[in-house]
Amino acid sequence: MPRDTDRLLAAGRCISGTHVAHSSYRVMPIAMATGHAAGVCAALTVRHGRGPRGLPYRLVQRELPRQGARLRTGPE
Repeated sequence: MPRDTDRLLAAGRCISGTHVAHSSYRVMPIAMATGHAAGVCAALTVRHGRGPRGLPYRLVQRELPRQGARLRTGPE
């Protein structure tokens, strides 16, 4: 979520992070996964009538596997 703005999500190659992190998330599978997560988050914000900052992340984590995404949410 971009700083100083509400109701806007960033996904894919336009997200920011450290130089090391950027080298891993600039590849297409990761860009697609962040896009999927952003889309799910956007749909859930509409469904629950709140902005992305007010949406519990667990709702997104619960929905993504229902749509076929594979998540690792705990220790390996």
